[in-house]
Amino acid sequence: MRDMPNFGEFYPKSLVPIKNDDLLIFLEKVTDIDSCDHFSHWLIALEGKEMNLGEDFYHWQIVVFPAELNGGFDYKYPLYVSSFFLSIDEALEYITEVEKIAKDGQLFTIAG
Repeated sequence: MRDMPNFGEFYPKSLVPIKNDDLLIFLEKVTDIDSCDHFSHWLIALEGKEMNLGEDFYHWQIVVFPAELNGGFDYKYPLYVSSFFLSIDEALEYITEVEKIAKDGQLFTIAG
């Protein structure tokens, strides 16, 4: 389970339909959620966090949440959270890779 995302620096990028293999991994990882039936997509997002409180320097990570077709998502149970990137350009480059992996139904290969 995860704390609430930093919506000040939270950028949803795409909704990708959930493929069967990825759904199975998600269901194995999340055992305390009541119903996953309403999730049909992954919300792939870029999230920034201040490196030090009060400073304007951020590090970035890619987060993949289960989502509904309308974009509503469950922030508590991400399927995948990347390590931090110091450069937003590197994070944006990697989010493109994650989108491709999700579209191919292969998120389970990086989500562990």
